[in-house]
Amino acid sequence: MAAGTRHTFGVALLINGCRDFNVTNQVVRVQKHQTEEASETIKKHGVVIVEQAISAAPLRSLRERMDRDTEELLAYCDSIGGNPRERGHLQQGPPLSREFMFEEVAMNPYVIDICASLFDSRPNLTFYNGNTNCPGSGEQTLHMDGQHRVHPPEPAEMPFSVVINIPPGPMNVANGAIELWPGSHLDRPWKRARLISGEQQNERRKVAPPLQPTTEVGDVLIRDVRLWHRGVPNPSNRPRHMIALIYSNDPMPFTHRLSFEKGCEHVLEGHAANANAQYVDDVSDYLLGPTRRIYEFNESKKAERAKQN
Repeated sequence: MAAGTRHTFGVALLINGCRDFNVTNQVVRVQKHQTEEASETIKKHGVVIVEQAISAAPLRSLRERMDRDTEELLAYCDSIGGNPRERGHLQQGPPLSREFMFEEVAMNPYVIDICASLFDSRPNLTFYNGNTNCPGSGEQTLHMDGQHRVHPPEPAEMPFSVVINIPPGPMNVANGAIELWPGSHLDRPWKRARLISGEQQNERRKVAPPLQPTTEVGDVLIRDVRLWHRGVPNPSNRPRHMIALIYSNDPMPFTHRLSFEKGCEHVLEGHAANANAQYVDDVSDYLLGPTRRIYEFNESKKAERAKQN
C-alpha cells in the first residue's frame, strides 16, 4: 500500500465496539441525540461526525457570504505578496455580526451536550473562526491544533478541548476534505511538538492510515485538538469552507475574550456553554485581521533572523 494513499472506506478498526453506530468513511457517525455514543467515540478515536445537527438555511447564508469574502481575502493576499499560510489554505471565519450569528452554529445544543458529557463540566467557547481550502491549494504539514498536557510515562489525558468543524457546504475527497488520522490523539510526539515527523507518520500508518471524511450540509465533525490532521489539495473549481469553533474545559479565568458585534448577546448568552465573549461596536476586521496578523508575525520573524545574520 503506497505511503501517500488516503482511504475513504470503512475498516474493522473503527467498527469494533461500535456496532450500533453508522460508520462511513472510517469515521463513526452518530445521530444528534446520541450524546454518550458521540462522547465515547471521541475518547476512543478522536473524532466523530454528528449527522444533521444544523438546518440548511443558516449554512446556506453563511456559505454565500463566505464565498464573497473569499474573493476579498484573496485580493488582500495578493496585495501583501501572497497568502502567509500554506498555498491555498486561507484563515477565514464567518462574519461576527448579528446578521450572520446563528444559534445552531455558534451554540448548537447537540454539540454542547456532547462537549459537556465529554468534559463532565460546562464547555467554554475559546475559538470562533475557520478556514477555506481554495482550488489549486497545496498540502499542509501534518500537525495537531493543541499539545498534550500530560507526557509519558503517564497515560494520555482524556479530551480537554475539541474542535467543532462545520462545513457550510458538502465536504468530500473531490473538494479537498480535511485529512484525519483516527486514534492519533492518544499518540504523543516524541519532541512534544505540534508538528508530526515523517517517522511518526510511518509508525502511525501501520496502526491506522489517514482518511478524508465525507460530510453533507448540516453534519458536524467534532475532533480532539490533539488529533493529527492537515489540509490537502482541493482539486475542485470552487473554495471549500469550514467553520471552526473550539470548546474547552479549562477552569482557569480567560484572559482573552472573543469579540462579537453588539446584538449577538441574544444568540450567544444563556446557554449550557460559556460564550467567553465581549460585545463591541466594530467587527469589520473579522475577515482581513487574522491574515494580516499572520503576515505581520511572519515578517517580524524574518526581521529577527536577518538581524542575527
